Amino acid sequence: MAALRLLAFLAPGIASISAQPLTTRTDEVAKQLNEWFVNGTAAGLQAITYENRDGQHSPLNTGQYPLLHVFKSADNDKGAATQIRATPTLGNCSMASAATQLGCLPRIYMMDPDGNRFLARQYLSNNLFIYPEHQDHDIGANGVGGYGDLLPLNTPCLLISQGSSYTDQPFLQALLSTTAAFRPETQKLLIEKRLLCPTLQSIFRRANKMVQTPEDYFTGKAHPVVFDSAQIDEAKMIRIAHDVTPEGIPPVVVMQIVEETKIEEGKNYFEAAGNHPWQLADTPVSIARILRGNEAEHGMLISLDKSLNPAKGPLQMRAALLQGDPRFVRIEIGEGKPLVRLRVRWQPPLINTTGIRSHRIDIGIFADNGASISAPSIISFHMLPNEMHFYDEQGRVSEIHYQTHNPDLGLPVTNTDPRWVKILLALSPGDTGLRGRLLEQILSPAERNGLQKLHLALKPQLDSLTAAESDSKRKDEAAKLRSQLGTGISAALQQTVAEKTGLTARQAIEKVLHTIAGFHALYLGFQRELDALAARSSKSSAVADVRAEIHRLIMQGVLVEHASGQIDTMSPPDKLSLGERHMLRGLNLTLLSQVLFPDILERSTAPAYVSPRLTTPKQWRDVYRHDPISGARSGWIRYEKARIANFDAEGRFQPDGPGGKSVPVIYLKGDNNDTLTWQPSAGPAVASPKEK
Repeated sequence: MAALRLLAFLAPGIASISAQPLTTRTDEVAKQLNEWFVNGTAAGLQAITYENRDGQHSPLNTGQYPLLHVFKSADNDKGAATQIRATPTLGNCSMASAATQLGCLPRIYMMDPDGNRFLARQYLSNNLFIYPEHQDHDIGANGVGGYGDLLPLNTPCLLISQGSSYTDQPFLQALLSTTAAFRPETQKLLIEKRLLCPTLQSIFRRANKMVQTPEDYFTGKAHPVVFDSAQIDEAKMIRIAHDVTPEGIPPVVVMQIVEETKIEEGKNYFEAAGNHPWQLADTPVSIARILRGNEAEHGMLISLDKSLNPAKGPLQMRAALLQGDPRFVRIEIGEGKPLVRLRVRWQPPLINTTGIRSHRIDIGIFADNGASISAPSIISFHMLPNEMHFYDEQGRVSEIHYQTHNPDLGLPVTNTDPRWVKILLALSPGDTGLRGRLLEQILSPAERNGLQKLHLALKPQLDSLTAAESDSKRKDEAAKLRSQLGTGISAALQQTVAEKTGLTARQAIEKVLHTIAGFHALYLGFQRELDALAARSSKSSAVADVRAEIHRLIMQGVLVEHASGQIDTMSPPDKLSLGERHMLRGLNLTLLSQVLFPDILERSTAPAYVSPRLTTPKQWRDVYRHDPISGARSGWIRYEKARIANFDAEGRFQPDGPGGKSVPVIYLKGDNNDTLTWQPSAGPAVASPKEK
C-alpha cells in the first residue's frame, strides 16, 4: 500500500489531489511533511486558506504550498482583518504606523474593547493572523532607541513578531507546517470544533526554544507578548502536531468574571466622560484592565467551568504569573471548583529579560486534560506609563502622580554601541569639577581606575573606526571595525573593574547614575554649579530643560522658588514623601543627561509617553488623606498650578477645606484637547462629615 501511495504521488497527470506534494520546500521539515503526506498520516493544507492583507508587501511564497487556498482580497482591502473568514484561515499583514501615531495593528485592536471581542471571535473561528510590532516593543523610552513595551495587554488571539516588515514570515511558515502535519482525522475535528487556533497556539508555545523544561511552559518564557522568530522550533512543532490524536486535542480555558472590584469615574479615576474605558477586554480567552484607579488593590473572581475539553477526562486548572512582581499579585485556584481569585496591586514598570521596559501584569490560566495542555487564556493589567502610584505602610494609596517623568537613564540601548567607550572615559579619574567630586563619593579609586583601563584598551579601536568611517572608500573596512569594536565593548562591560567589590563595568556605571538620580538634594545643594554647567552644556536646550522640570515640580507643590532665586523643597528634607522623592529623581535624571553627562547620555526629557487613546494627561498629583481611627480614605489634596484643592472621598471638591461643603466636579479636555481639566459642576453642594 505504501508503494502504491508513493506511485500516486510521483505519477504525473493523476487527477487525485495527492499527486501534488504538500510543499515544494526542500528543507528537512518539508521532507518530513511530504513523507507523512504521501503515507496519508498528514492532512496537508487542502482545507486551509491563506490571506495577505498588506497588498503583497510581505507575501507568502504560495508556490511552495500547491494545495493551499489563497484568498484574493480587493486592492483597497488592506490593514488589520475586519471580517471573520468562514474557512480556516492563516494570514499576515506587515503594516504599522509610528508608535506615536496609531502604532502596530495589534495595539489598535488592543486599545478598543470591540477590537478585543473581534480577536476572540477570530480565534474561536479558526482564523489566526501574524502582525509585526514595528515600534511598539523595543528597548528605549520616549523614542530614544525605542518606546519600551506599549502593548496594553497580552492575548492568545494573534501572534506578534519582534521587528518590522517581513518578520511575520517565519511564523506564518511554521503555522502552515504545523497545520499540515496534523493527522487527517485530527485536523478535521479541530476545524469542526473550531479549535484549530487554540491548538496551534498551544503547540507553538510548547515548542518555543525558550521552553527547556515542562515547568518553563508555565512562565513568561513561553508566553511573551511579542515573539522573536529565533525562538521558533518548526521541526518540534510538526512532531507535536503529528502526534496529536482526536482524543489528545488540548482543552481551551474559557473565563467568565463572577465578581470584580468596581471603580467609578470621578471618584477612583479621572478622565473626560466616556473617553477612556478601564475594561479593555472581556472575552472568554482574554481579560484586560487598566489599573487607573485609586483603589488599594483590584480583585477578580473568575469562573472556568465553561472551559472546553475535547477529551473525556477531568480538567486540572492552573494559574501562573507570566509577567509582573509576585509581591503584588495573589492568585488562588479553587479546590473542587473551577474558580480563580485574583488580587493585584498597581506596580512600577519592570525591565523584562530582553531589556524592554514593560508596564503590564500578565496572568495565564491553563487547563490539562491528561493528554495535553491548553494554550493560556490571559488576564492582563496595564499600568499607564505616565502614572506613578505610591502606598503607605498599611497598603493604602498615599499619592498618585499623573504626569510622571521618563524613567530611562539615557544609556545606549545595546551593549555594542561605541558610546560606551566615552562613558568609560567620563567615569575615569581626572575630573576635578562637580562631576568628579560626585564620582569620588560613589566609586572607589580602584573601580574608577578599572574603568579607565577598559577605556584605554578600547580607545585605539574607536579611533580606527572613526578614521575609517570618515573615508567613503573604506565602508567595508568600517563595518568590520564596528563589529570588532562592538564585540570588545560587550566583553568589557562584563569585566570586573575591582576585585574587592566585584562590580562589572556596567554595574559600576549604573551604580553611579542611580546613586546620583536618588540624591534628592542634588539641585538644592549645588544649584549655582549646576546652573553654570547647564549654561555651558553641549546640549543647547539644557537650561530650558532643567527650568521646565523645576517649574513642573513647583506647580505640583514639591519645590518652591524664593525671591532670591533659591530653590527649596516645600516639605522639610527629612519629611519628603516617597512621591516627592520620586519627582526629584525626575529632575536629577534631567540634570544627569543634560548637565552632568550631556555628551554620553541620550534621554528624552519629556514626561513618559502614553498613547492618547488610553488617557488624557493631567497636570496634577493627588495626596490622599485617611481617617486616623478607621483608616478609611477621607479624601485627597490635589496639587496643581502651585495651588491646592481639597476633595472628599467621593471625589467632590471642598472649596472650604476638609469637613466643609462638597461640590460635584466635572472633567473636561482642555482647549487643545491635550490635557484634562476639572471644574465644579452646577449640581447641588452637600454637607460633608467633619474629619476627626
